[in-house]
Amino acid sequence: MAKRRTRSRAGRKADQEFVSEAEEILERMRLDLADLSEQRAAGGNVEPELVNRLFRSAHSLKGLAGLFGFEPVTDLAHHVEDVLDGLRLGRIDMQSPAVALIDRAVALFGTLLAAVGDTEAMEAAGARVLELVQEIDAAKQAPAEPVGEFDTLDIDPSLLRALTEYEEHRLRENVRGGRHILLAEASFPLTSFDDGLSELSGSIRDLGEVLSTLPAPGDACQSEIRFSLLLATELTAEEVAAHVELPGATVRSVLAGTSTPAAAAPGAGVPEQASAPVKADSAAPGTSETTPAGGEAHAGVESLKSISGTVRVDIRKLDELMNLVGELVIQRGALGDLVSRLMREAATARAGRDFAKVHKALDRKLRELQSAVLEVRMVPLRQVFEKVSRVVRRLRLDLQKDVRFELRGADTELDKLIVEDLVDPLMHIVRNALDHAIEPLEERVAAGKDPEGCIQIEAFQRGNHVVIAVSDDGRGIDLDALRAKGEACGIVAPNESLSDREVLDLIFVPGVSTKTEVTETSGRGVGMDVVRHNLTRLGGVVEVDSTPGRGATISMTLPITLAIVQSLIVVAGDQRFAIPLTAVHETLQIESSDVQRSEDRELLNLRGTPLLLRNLAREFDMPAERADSRSFVVVIGMGDARVGLQVDRLDGQQDTVIKPIQGPIQAIRGIAGATELGDQDPVLVLDVSAFLSDGPARREAA
Repeated sequence: MAKRRTRSRAGRKADQEFVSEAEEILERMRLDLADLSEQRAAGGNVEPELVNRLFRSAHSLKGLAGLFGFEPVTDLAHHVEDVLDGLRLGRIDMQSPAVALIDRAVALFGTLLAAVGDTEAMEAAGARVLELVQEIDAAKQAPAEPVGEFDTLDIDPSLLRALTEYEEHRLRENVRGGRHILLAEASFPLTSFDDGLSELSGSIRDLGEVLSTLPAPGDACQSEIRFSLLLATELTAEEVAAHVELPGATVRSVLAGTSTPAAAAPGAGVPEQASAPVKADSAAPGTSETTPAGGEAHAGVESLKSISGTVRVDIRKLDELMNLVGELVIQRGALGDLVSRLMREAATARAGRDFAKVHKALDRKLRELQSAVLEVRMVPLRQVFEKVSRVVRRLRLDLQKDVRFELRGADTELDKLIVEDLVDPLMHIVRNALDHAIEPLEERVAAGKDPEGCIQIEAFQRGNHVVIAVSDDGRGIDLDALRAKGEACGIVAPNESLSDREVLDLIFVPGVSTKTEVTETSGRGVGMDVVRHNLTRLGGVVEVDSTPGRGATISMTLPITLAIVQSLIVVAGDQRFAIPLTAVHETLQIESSDVQRSEDRELLNLRGTPLLLRNLAREFDMPAERADSRSFVVVIGMGDARVGLQVDRLDGQQDTVIKPIQGPIQAIRGIAGATELGDQDPVLVLDVSAFLSDGPARREAA
């Protein structure tokens, strides 16, 4: 039995992603190869774009395999790419045996994909790759170098010298095919030449093949630029000129063709004796119809079954599915209330017990369905990290800073919708680290630091949340300068007492920036307030930690999903509220004498640590329900931030589906949305991140 590699869950998932992507590329190659085979057999022109598509597919497969470290696939794709590149540039004849070997290579690609994760199978397939690569190298034969093929063209030699190798090949093929070679020329104003050139190209593109577009010498004035378009077509110069409606444009023939639109052109680059159609039941030695020595299956009987078993689904369809599951969750709660009422009545208690069994089984299956749908929506953070890394490479050059960029925890997963909204906040933070934090080379050397700076992004799961921390080894945040900026902006009073944490929170205030110079990258005091706003909207929080001279860390804590969450139902005043259970650390009952006051804030001594209290009824200007001295405190938090919400009553836990609110109430800070419970009454859902971000900086009386 084949020995299989021991792979981590992340490694197995990476293998699945590779196979899924590669199989899509392979399917496109199979379809294009079928068209290529038909066109070769018919002896007619092979479409240049068909060869180009095959070349791009082979190139994409090579890059994908290289990214995931599958060397046999990379090696074979590289040689197939060479053959296709030779075809598109005219270095390899269309009837070369090397072209026939592409079919075998594609069949072997399928074998390699099926062997992913199986060491022995991959090694065996790798040996067959070496054999096929040797055959491809031996079969590649460059055609004889053409001599004087362009001598008959009535065209400026400088234009011919400016053609690329591919353009020369396409010109040569069209000359051999007997098509008319025309030259369309026009002059355009420098300020709008792109529009005029696009109009000219569009008017002749459907009439034939535009071989080249180049600036041309001519008598254009200094405010204009002249362009020449080389066109291969079945039409005469007069017929093409009739289709061109651009004033001042000229069309002339540089080579009269011998073919007509009704006549079939000879094969592109195909010798006359090789132009005869190939019979489907005959197979020449070395073509894909022969069974290779390596034991590969006949191309016609290879399995058509997909390897990866992966289906791409529009995220909107997953949203619809999640909405349906959410409605079922609400109905499940309603059924639970109905079961409880039946069991309380003596006359229906027996039926209630039977109903409870059915409800319990339904509840279990619905939770499995809910978990499965949530799993489908999860994607790795690698998608975001790769986008950020591309921008970092560009910024390093723009800012002329030598910075090492490290990524950890790229396989940590988040809900797809959260991942999409995370890109901009993360980019703001990384850009600030590059521009603000990392010192210039001279400053780092003077401080005894490594000349190469370091920015690290680390992601990890903490309970039902994901933490993404961006750290740098730069100069850190100057607290004195930050406070001075806050005072200058009128945000902080000169004699106001602030902790280090509260001073650091000033970077999230619009208009506050420690950057003394405004650049294209930063310094305008915008960005970090946008980060907090966006994360709050996602139900997350952002925290800052800094050591002067050593660097800073900005941590973002986000819920794994915003779809269906368990919530704690509380009562404050005459209103029920839902608090996502993922943010609830504990609940406790207190006496009014336990509440202390400091600087107009209510505090609770929680096992020796002061906890800021927010009275939920007073937050929304509602009368308190309880008349006695006892109340409940729900301790909520994300990351290191903690706040206690003082409520009148706890009403248990329920699964909730958070939906946005339309109308004026959507602007109320602290409300994230609404949900329905089993009794069909709407309940407001608290925005935990808003309470946490407001808490440390809250200065007014509670």
